[in-house]
Amino acid sequence: MKTLLNKWFIGGCMIWLVVTIMRRTGHPSPVLNGYINDLFAIPVIANFGLWFQRVFVIRNNYYVLSPGQVIFIVVYVSVLFEMALPYYSKIYTADWIDVLLYVVGGIFFYKVINRPIIAGTRQMNSE
Repeated sequence: MKTLLNKWFIGGCMIWLVVTIMRRTGHPSPVLNGYINDLFAIPVIANFGLWFQRVFVIRNNYYVLSPGQVIFIVVYVSVLFEMALPYYSKIYTADWIDVLLYVVGGIFFYKVINRPIIAGTRQMNSE
């Protein structure tokens, strides 16, 4: 459960919520709406994956995602949201800046968030 209490994960979810509320109330911010969600997309998605692995698969709080797993998440999200969905639907648009933001978010997740939870101690990045 501590994995879902990570301050960066909560912050990313809160940013997504604010952007969604702003969109639905007719007050979208071009910078927030266009790019900040893409920057936090990979950290949020990867953190959910890390939590799932720790709780249901590996059952170990020391488990961290490998570089290959993080790269897979970045590539999968990039292909899905910047190639496949824009090809099949006019609702989506391809933007290579988004791919760059996914990569930056993946690096941020791997370097900052993707840390083991050590019982009894308070780690700056995993609590």
